[in-house]
Amino acid sequence: MPANLESLSLDEQLAIRSARDRLVGEFGEALDTETIETMLLASWEHMDRVARVKVHVPLLAERFARAQLWAATRMRGHQAGVPAVVFVDTNDSGRGRMAKALFLHRVGAHGLAFSAGTDPNEALDGTVQQAMEEVGITTTEAFPKPWTPQILAAADRVVTFGDTDPIDVPDATTHLVWDVPDPRGESLEQVRAIRDRLAALVDALVDDVGLTPPG
Repeated sequence: MPANLESLSLDEQLAIRSARDRLVGEFGEALDTETIETMLLASWEHMDRVARVKVHVPLLAERFARAQLWAATRMRGHQAGVPAVVFVDTNDSGRGRMAKALFLHRVGAHGLAFSAGTDPNEALDGTVQQAMEEVGITTTEAFPKPWTPQILAAADRVVTFGDTDPIDVPDATTHLVWDVPDPRGESLEQVRAIRDRLAALVDALVDDVGLTPPG
């Protein structure tokens, strides 16, 4: 992690300060500014190390920090009444993102969902995007990120898939394993079938966490 902002370029300093101000606006009632900035800088360092396209680092770092901050505030009792689900896939570029998007599409602001990968990859399969757009769901703003113990601990449910690398899910968190194939590289017809299978599982999950889809 950079020792201070001055070790970064002027553009990077501006990006971090802008991101910090947005995150303080979201989480400032629960966390102090120093904690938020420290988590943002740590997220920046991580994304700068793993991102394949460096121009994406500021956006990726802010979004990863937001997930971390959400976990930190939830562990302190904030948003405790809102069910939260984390979907963990291998690359966070297929099933996990699809499931997250379907879950949020079903429940709107009544639930929280995150996706993560054991080996995050930036590429989101184009056929996956197309299949999701067919049902009115846009996934272009999603980004791959790693899971962390804090994010798993803050969730009510953690969903993994049959071939996902093993992760340590806290004992207090319900762990579900869905037997759904990886859609990456498959035909549009096959991806549609995977999407529909995930949608059925998500509907059952929505019931399981006690939510009623809006509308």
